[in-house]
Amino acid sequence: MDLQTKEEFNGSFLNSVMAGYGTRKKQSLEGQSNYFEKDGDNISLILNRSNKELNTLYGKNMANSLGLNFYKNMGGKFDMSGNIHYTKNTNNSLSNIYREEYLPKGNLYSFSTTFNENNNQALNSSFYVGWKPNTKTSLVIDFGYTNNRTDNNSEDENLILNHFTDSIQTDWNTIPDRYKVNSNRYESRNKSWNKEYQWLGIWKQDIDKRWKANASIQYIQRQNKNKNLSQSAIHYYQNANDSLSDSNQYTLSPGDNTEMNASINLIQTVKKDFILKYAYDYHFKKEQTMRNIYDLMYFDDPSFDINKLPADYQKGYVDSLSNNSHSKTNTHKIEFNLSYQTQRWRMYAQLTYSPLQRNIKQKTGETRTDTTIYSSDIKSSLSVGWRSKKDFAFTVFYDGNTAQPPLSILLPVRNTNNPLYVIQGNPNLKRKFIHSIAISMRITGLSLYTDYKFISNDITQKITYNPQTGYRETYPININGNNSLTSTLQWNKTTGDFSFNINENISYNNRISLIGSKDKTGADRSKTREFGIVNKFQTAYRPDWGSIELTGEYFFKQSQNSLQQTNVFSRDYKVGITGHADLFKNFQINSDFSYTYRNGTVIDQNYNSEILWNFGVTLLLFKNKSAELSFYWADILKQRKDYMRNVTTDSFYEYHIQQIPGYMLFSLKYNFNIQP
Repeated sequence: MDLQTKEEFNGSFLNSVMAGYGTRKKQSLEGQSNYFEKDGDNISLILNRSNKELNTLYGKNMANSLGLNFYKNMGGKFDMSGNIHYTKNTNNSLSNIYREEYLPKGNLYSFSTTFNENNNQALNSSFYVGWKPNTKTSLVIDFGYTNNRTDNNSEDENLILNHFTDSIQTDWNTIPDRYKVNSNRYESRNKSWNKEYQWLGIWKQDIDKRWKANASIQYIQRQNKNKNLSQSAIHYYQNANDSLSDSNQYTLSPGDNTEMNASINLIQTVKKDFILKYAYDYHFKKEQTMRNIYDLMYFDDPSFDINKLPADYQKGYVDSLSNNSHSKTNTHKIEFNLSYQTQRWRMYAQLTYSPLQRNIKQKTGETRTDTTIYSSDIKSSLSVGWRSKKDFAFTVFYDGNTAQPPLSILLPVRNTNNPLYVIQGNPNLKRKFIHSIAISMRITGLSLYTDYKFISNDITQKITYNPQTGYRETYPININGNNSLTSTLQWNKTTGDFSFNINENISYNNRISLIGSKDKTGADRSKTREFGIVNKFQTAYRPDWGSIELTGEYFFKQSQNSLQQTNVFSRDYKVGITGHADLFKNFQINSDFSYTYRNGTVIDQNYNSEILWNFGVTLLLFKNKSAELSFYWADILKQRKDYMRNVTTDSFYEYHIQQIPGYMLFSLKYNFNIQP
């Protein structure tokens, strides 16, 4: 690391403070202090408190942060740097979801209203020390620490139907009971703690003109604990007699993971344009995961408080659903790299072989298992490129690698927090093979990139459902047939103060899952094919006094599902203009305007158009312009919408989050600098 401070900043003390307040309880506070010395030495302190960018409806939302950074050069051979960053955020939201679930015999349709309250605190820090005794040797030691705490509360009301209803705004009380499968009120109180300690040492050595070596060793310790208290009340409509089902459950999930990695690399320069690299890496990973389930229904207390865990909750321990798992993985990686580059040709090749041993011990109820798995991963890549004397280049890429399933889905554990949606692991999953073939071409401002990817033994979900109750259970399995194709074409042109940009993107995805029902064996393949087009155009005029940008976008997505031969499509059209201008010597204005129109399958008329208009002015004060008085009016027409549509292998859904309908913010910023 060789940081240098510009001569005019040596010994400078640069500071600024800003305060803003507006309608809808909007506020913004910011302070910065920076001190610079010769040879790159510096220290910075940054404080921020703001909800300006948080546009969900609730006034308690706020983002707070505090950061400290420093760098110190000690006599030329030693240097060190460090940083510490603390954040405390509150983000509450109210959302609505419409979902259409693909099933072999008649689809299910659901409406959900969810209130989510999320509080998060995080501390991230790192400290670096570097030593360079001579021009051929260097040593780096890096320490890191992370502490993250999350407190999440959610309340969800959900209604599942066996009959199509085309609007998310439908009054649930007006829907006949014969169309209803179930209604569910689900509440959850979740607290989690995550800690991580790590240190990294890197040694680099230039042996001679042809040989270089480097080695590294890394240690990581992760600890986490998750506590979840949930309550569910379900009304079933399609049983012989309407029935009710209540559930109160507490889940305690601590975990402890350790990783160690050691590697050594030798780099050989055979010729100036021909380089070989030989590498060996050893990786050790130990994972410990526990999941303790406590059924709280035994209290039979109608006044049960979901915000308070009963003192004698341990009486409800459910041994058959609880799990204790330990895993140790030893991986050896042998790698060979080849790089060849001339004025016209460029070639890169890599081959990696990684044999591994994984031992898994687990206890679920009275069942105990002790399994040792021997396997290996292979990774290979090859790229060959050619370029002409003029601005033309062409490259072909291939990447292929295998990947082992993570331990979290290998455990045969049933997650029953939500009694209508149960998740189960699969200890028999196999590794998957990922292959990618790509082509890149560039010529005089025009570039094309196309990538085709297909996966063997991909991990997907087998979904079992009960059409009378709406119960669903997912089980990960290996499957073939998942593939995708993306292609991007870009054109850029600059002429004087004008610039032009066109971006065209085409995508295709084929995704598969298995869907079956409780009343039959086997499952049907649910194949979803998705085709998308994104067109973007931008032209900009940037004179000395400001800038004006015009944009246009067209978005099209279509998906077809094989079970019911459903066809869902969306079209978005968007035009916009953005500009800013410096008027006189101390007055600035900026504004942006956009109009979006949507149409397609099952689009609520309340969300088919959106006009966003923001406007701001800034007045620079005093002769040295050290102060700024600003006014910003966001969403002047009060039409902001957070709207998303998406398709998965088993469903189509719309997602809406209620937004603040516009606000105004006044702010004052003052810069005070002290220079020698």
